[in-house]
Amino acid sequence: MHGVAAMIALIPGCHLAVHPFTDEFAGRPAVTTASVEGVRAAAKSDLVLTRTSPSREIAPEDGTVSHGPLYFEDPYEESGSEDGHFAWTAEDYWQWVYWRGRFLLNAVAFPVSAVVTPPWTVMVSDGNLNDRAWGEKLDAGRR
Repeated sequence: MHGVAAMIALIPGCHLAVHPFTDEFAGRPAVTTASVEGVRAAAKSDLVLTRTSPSREIAPEDGTVSHGPLYFEDPYEESGSEDGHFAWTAEDYWQWVYWRGRFLLNAVAFPVSAVVTPPWTVMVSDGNLNDRAWGEKLDAGRR
């Protein structure tokens, strides 16, 4: 029993072997081996691939992307404040509360969403926000 008490008494005197706020290896030479130096000294050729054909941009013809339903799409996430200023506004603080409520509502109402828009429905996004129910602007729409 006295040994345990002695160990507990010594615990406050213990300290970390490596100090977390100083760099003990700063200023020391790099540690290396002969094999590492051999690889570094070996002749190496730079491999630069050049394209021989003209470059082309590849994209869908109509500019849309097909995907499944976005049951948890958030209109504020895509549109932002749209005031042209890069700054924290009241909308940003409102979003901290809003997204949690919206997520909870979507999670509870998921069976209804899955009936209205079945999971096998093909949706498309073209990058343009469109007006939806309750004044929301969302990108995804049915094909």
